[in-house]
Amino acid sequence: MSPPRFSLTCPQCGGTKFKAMSAKPGPDDPLICSGCGTSITLGAVKERIERETCAAVEERMRDQLKPH
Repeated sequence: MSPPRFSLTCPQCGGTKFKAMSAKPGPDDPLICSGCGTSITLGAVKERIERETCAAVEERMRDQLKPH
C-alpha cells in the first residue's frame, strides 16, 4: 500500500504552481497562484493537509477492520 499523496492546489483554478513572497515563507505568508493570482497562506494549506491526512488514515483503518 503506497502512502497517500497530497499536493498544493489552488482552490480557485486548480493550478499547482505558486510564487512565494520570501525565500522561506512562514505559516502566515502568502503564496500566489501563478495561474489566477489567488493568494493562500501556508497555514491554511497545512490545515487542509492535516484534515486530508486524518481522513485518509481513518479510511484505511476502516478498510483494515472490515471483515473479508
